[in-house]
Amino acid sequence: MTRKNYIKLAEIIKNNMRCANVRNNPMHVIGYGDFLHDLCDYLKTENINFDEIKFRKATGEIINK
Repeated sequence: MTRKNYIKLAEIIKNNMRCANVRNNPMHVIGYGDFLHDLCDYLKTENINFDEIKFRKATGEIINK
């Protein structure tokens, strides 16, 4: 991966992060659905052979039947 890739990944994380109060503990959380959507969009731009379904299965979002 290049510096450009790391910068873009950091941007995707930052854009999907928000503060939340979890059990009276303020912390940063990432909205999983939006984050994964943005990440897949980016990965598609970097690799024309990127298989979004296969990737989503690997993350556990899509359960193989």
